[in-house]
Amino acid sequence: MSESKNHQIMHAQIDWSDQSGPFSPVFGDLDFNTDQNIADSHSVFLQGNQLTERWSTWQGSHFCIAETAFGCGINFLLTCLAFDNFLRQNPDNPLKKLFFSSFEKSPLNREDLQRALQQWPTLSAYITPLLDQYPLALRGCHRIHIGNITLDLWFGDINNTLPNLYIYDDGLFDCWFLNGFAPSKNADMWNEPLFKLIAACSKANATIAAFTVESFVKSGLETAGFVISKREGICKKREMLFGHIKQPTIAKQYAENYRPPKLSSSKDIAIIGAGISGVCLSLALVKRGYSVTMYCKDGQLGCGASGNQQGALYPLLNARHDALSELFANSFLYARNYVEKLNQRHPFDFDLSGLLQLYYDDSAAKKLDKILLASLPTALVQKVTSEQTDQLAELDIGQSALFYPLAGWLSPTQMVHAIAAKAEKSGRLTIKLNHQLDTFEEIDKRWHCHFTVDGAEQKQEHSLMVLASAMHTLDFKQCEALPLSAARGQVTHVPTNQQLQKLKITLCHEGYLTPINNGAHCMGATFNRHSMDETFSATEQIENKDKLAKCIKEKQWVEQIDIAHEHANVGIRCTTRDHFPYMGALPDYLKTKLVYQHEVNKMPSENAPFHPNLFILTGLGSRGLNTGPLLAETLASQINQEPLPLSLPILNALQCNRQWINYLKKGKTLKF
Repeated sequence: MSESKNHQIMHAQIDWSDQSGPFSPVFGDLDFNTDQNIADSHSVFLQGNQLTERWSTWQGSHFCIAETAFGCGINFLLTCLAFDNFLRQNPDNPLKKLFFSSFEKSPLNREDLQRALQQWPTLSAYITPLLDQYPLALRGCHRIHIGNITLDLWFGDINNTLPNLYIYDDGLFDCWFLNGFAPSKNADMWNEPLFKLIAACSKANATIAAFTVESFVKSGLETAGFVISKREGICKKREMLFGHIKQPTIAKQYAENYRPPKLSSSKDIAIIGAGISGVCLSLALVKRGYSVTMYCKDGQLGCGASGNQQGALYPLLNARHDALSELFANSFLYARNYVEKLNQRHPFDFDLSGLLQLYYDDSAAKKLDKILLASLPTALVQKVTSEQTDQLAELDIGQSALFYPLAGWLSPTQMVHAIAAKAEKSGRLTIKLNHQLDTFEEIDKRWHCHFTVDGAEQKQEHSLMVLASAMHTLDFKQCEALPLSAARGQVTHVPTNQQLQKLKITLCHEGYLTPINNGAHCMGATFNRHSMDETFSATEQIENKDKLAKCIKEKQWVEQIDIAHEHANVGIRCTTRDHFPYMGALPDYLKTKLVYQHEVNKMPSENAPFHPNLFILTGLGSRGLNTGPLLAETLASQINQEPLPLSLPILNALQCNRQWINYLKKGKTLKF
């Protein structure tokens, strides 16, 4: 069996013929059960963990709950209701955010989940946004936002997913719901190694509750370090287990190269750069109460590569569905939800009704057929015939294609301004245009920044700083060794015509062509490596049309496309060799060489060195629309010490020092 098939997520098998409730033939048990289940859930998990009492005396800004099986989500939904009630009754309490991480090996499909939850209309305020954002059956983490509550749905066997969570030095979870089918029905989820890992992921004084009172569960939790007691339950659950752990032995589950020092407690942060990544990060941070100053070297937001009128939104997939494919697939689903949520209050142009990736030659066909080997959900990607391609596009193309039903196009420049407008409404974002950062240095644990503003020097200080400055990141001495590459891209703005206006779906080939928007289409883009030239090129207008004509041969509508004009946008993409962006604490290059100089073929015993309170988000390449929202959310969570929605293998692959360390471990000499 292929690696990808080993990681496929299979939906739960549900039999709805039993009048007493949906039945799971795999586990031979009811999956959940009417109002009695609500009473049991509230008694066992909310009261058993004394949530309301603990929240009332909580001193932190967020509280983290973990659940060992999501099921139909009833525990999560009841917790949402309880937390919102708490916030209304305690508006001055410092606790403002709830994080709920739930692990599920066999999730319900959306139709079964909707059918199961329709019997609880009192929870509709949470059911509707849950269903709206409910993910496809793809392994890994899927982050869902409902008001002040964040749900991380981890799809996969908890014995495999839990060890791949990033755990902070003081732990991660404040509370555990041990949920799932009874041990006699689901032995794989009730075992001593898992109990030990649960303890290792817990913070000091974390609580735990379980509906089962099996003696081996009680003894296993006690062996792991929990103080466990029994108490009477209600309804079906006549007894339950509850307990706490005073001082767990924290699992040092660092990402291989990500071991940042303790951060400043200040909420003052600077973001350098105002493209997609910069504005997404600014919004994520102001939602967490940070005071953000975003500096832009240009006279307006979203210039360069983020200034295109239209851009394609679809995931980068491969046959193995490895860490890269998982990152792009899950980021894509998050980006879709992000776009639709943003558009509700800050409208901008987009159409996510599908995208076609064409089989334009033998090489493309081999590449695209490999993607199908991953057996991903057809709702994400599927192959269509040439006839189906023409029907979907409503234009004569005559090629087979991969069809991405959920993909499409959006306006990057409009999206940048919509995000910034939403962040500014918080009152915690200050935007400074025409501010060119020249240098910065750390003095007394603060970053002293030197800007050029209208030809004059200006100084600013901040406690924390993030570089989201694309290729200009290399302008700074702290970043000069980063292996980033530039790729100039020119997108041609094509005036529509009688034939071209029929196009109903985004086409991707060696480039892309979008449907009509505001009387024009976007065609592109060129890809000139190592070029930082941002001036218009008439040659590249021709190159964009020639590329389309090469991939869609002998079609009159292609020949009629007008390029005899200078309507275009030029941007410099910031790329990495392995397609993984850079995200996280910025490593200290000189100190890294010293730490690793005698550590050939193994990891050093001490933490990888990083610049304190300095972060980076760049290298998003031509897929920033896809990865930008989730990477910004992840970085904001790192800075605020929250659960991260990415697994350790992906976090490892996002670290800036990954190539340096690989070279040093092999005994190679670094360039600088």
